[in-house]
Amino acid sequence: MYPVNIKFFLALSILLTLYISCTVKPQIKKDDKLFDTHFLTKKDYLSLDTHRLDELTDDQFLERIQYDYTKNCLIDKDSIAVVENDGYRINLFCIAIKNEWTSRQRGAKEVLQYLKEYQNAKTVQGIFPRSFNRITGEKIKGLRYGNFGQPYDVVGTAFFATSIQFTIRQFFDKDNPVENDIRKLCNSICNRINWNFAYNTDRKCFTWFKNGEEGKQFDGKDLVGEMDETFFLQLLVLGSKNWNYGTEAYNNYVSKIFVDEQYGYRYFSTKQYDYKNSEQFTGITVNNPEILKLDNYPTAKLGYLVQSHIWFDLKGYRDSICNINNMDYFEGTQNAIKAQIKYAEINPGKNKLYGDVWGFYDTYSPISKKWMVTGLPAEGDTDEGTISISAVMSAIPFAPKESIKCLRTLYNEFKDKGIYGAAGFVMSVNTNSGKLATKPDSFFEPISVLSIENYRSGLLWNLSKKAPEYEILINKAGLKPTIL
Repeated sequence: MYPVNIKFFLALSILLTLYISCTVKPQIKKDDKLFDTHFLTKKDYLSLDTHRLDELTDDQFLERIQYDYTKNCLIDKDSIAVVENDGYRINLFCIAIKNEWTSRQRGAKEVLQYLKEYQNAKTVQGIFPRSFNRITGEKIKGLRYGNFGQPYDVVGTAFFATSIQFTIRQFFDKDNPVENDIRKLCNSICNRINWNFAYNTDRKCFTWFKNGEEGKQFDGKDLVGEMDETFFLQLLVLGSKNWNYGTEAYNNYVSKIFVDEQYGYRYFSTKQYDYKNSEQFTGITVNNPEILKLDNYPTAKLGYLVQSHIWFDLKGYRDSICNINNMDYFEGTQNAIKAQIKYAEINPGKNKLYGDVWGFYDTYSPISKKWMVTGLPAEGDTDEGTISISAVMSAIPFAPKESIKCLRTLYNEFKDKGIYGAAGFVMSVNTNSGKLATKPDSFFEPISVLSIENYRSGLLWNLSKKAPEYEILINKAGLKPTIL
């Protein structure tokens, strides 16, 4: 059965990821030596007391966030691999080496171990199971993913494949045994993925999962028509070895893409399906009765909008859909951020700190004690005052000045309440009460690190452009540089 509320499905994904991370998987190692403390003599701000981070420059503040999140993600490694988690986290070794938090030799050794585990995983035509035993490569008996059982994860596989093809393979370019093996395994893992098998030719789209016997069943959300974390999959396959359908999937995806507008800003967006019946649609008061007549509640959700920009630098490139809408995909995300900021400046709910503070995305509400599937409220509606800190960090490459100001305002206001601890920023804060969702956003932590690094150095974008597949996929997608 397909979930009626697709955003409930994604909320379930994140909650189950947190559950697996925190309660199910026995840890197989705790690698305290990964982060070489002698580097901290050059960067003492990385060990500064968490109540004194207001003393740091903006760049030091951002690096401190990256450092704490990266430590939290990488020091503990579990015996069960969750492919969507590892797909983002493996990039963190490149960030750690580049910023001199660890040695290149140490980071390369760890990356090679990840790749060996994924080479050993029992796939179906190269598509990884959502979770598997790192030692045996087998699915975990009895560990189910909601109503989907033990599916093969098309999107998670794409996360991992994009990371190793466009980041890992390019970064580890030295001629030595470990890095030579890294590049060989990157190519081997990517080349065995049969994207044709993952593609529904009848519906001209991918679905989130392949399921059932030998993964023959298409299951989960149809991946078409929304600017979310699955957009990059449409680009990835254009440069992939095992793909026979040309631009069919990409053209179908973008031709149906949802365009929304709030406060005068137009953007490529996601949809809030069946919001009236969603138990997760909390924290927003619907004041405009006309909104109740809409099929989809208009929202701008930054966490979804930013993820396809992690590997691919789409600024200044337009395809036919961009030309029709007079904005590229980067500008579309910028416009969504501007709409969020404008709402916060108007502040219809009279929430504390709004204006300097904004950031709306699915997160845990410290007020309702529920997972929220809310983004930016529709015009005329108001929210409870809960800010998703992940949303703010994800916006840094698109609106750095406003994002950094928001983060520093939140830190200064709530540092005594524990908004920033040893693991970094908490997941969310209610600005009116000061209540916190104290657990870090474990899924979004690596995404925040990568987003910040693209702002600070453009590392992932620059690495991706070195990949021979990059120019191929950009040209096939019809993405052409804007003539100024």
